[in-house]
Amino acid sequence: MDTEMALTDQLAPRGHDSPSRELTEPWFWALAPKAPEFPADDTWTGKWLWFPPLSLLDRSWATVRAGVDAGLLDYGAKTATLVTNRAAAPSSDDTRRPICIYTRDWRDTEDVRRVLAALRNMGIKETLHYKSDTATREGRYGEGTSTYISPAGSTTLAIPRRTREALEHFHAARAQARAAADARRTGRQRPTRRRDNR
Repeated sequence: MDTEMALTDQLAPRGHDSPSRELTEPWFWALAPKAPEFPADDTWTGKWLWFPPLSLLDRSWATVRAGVDAGLLDYGAKTATLVTNRAAAPSSDDTRRPICIYTRDWRDTEDVRRVLAALRNMGIKETLHYKSDTATREGRYGEGTSTYISPAGSTTLAIPRRTREALEHFHAARAQARAAADARRTGRQRPTRRRDNR
């Protein structure tokens, strides 16, 4: 599948129920009925990753699809099938397949936590990792690539230092942009620092 393709195109609803028996398509997709449109620039999208064993893949996918259909996971999801892609993830475990549950913006920790809570309420108890789509596009797999981690059975987000720093930078830049917009709206100019050109 072309990685340049917009996620909206990739998440077209399909009627696939048995990913553990699929031998031609590498992914099955589900899109929520009232899903917001994926942005053409998916720089900020990300997904929770769940790796059920092949023996439970069909049942696990049915659980996630039901959550998508009910609007609990209001963006979309995909599951890997029996077809594997060794080129994309050469160290992957042949006995498990990923199910990806998407969110619109990895920086929106409230939404990331909401989707995590929905997954936990659906009975998904394993440790879950959250990864940005940018990391996937850049070919980053394995240890150290998670944006967030949720320990087994928990709705707690463990936030790695690099993610914390990126979030702090994002929020500081957003606050600065809001202050500048407020100043323009009210006609006030922000004080500028004078440089000493000695």
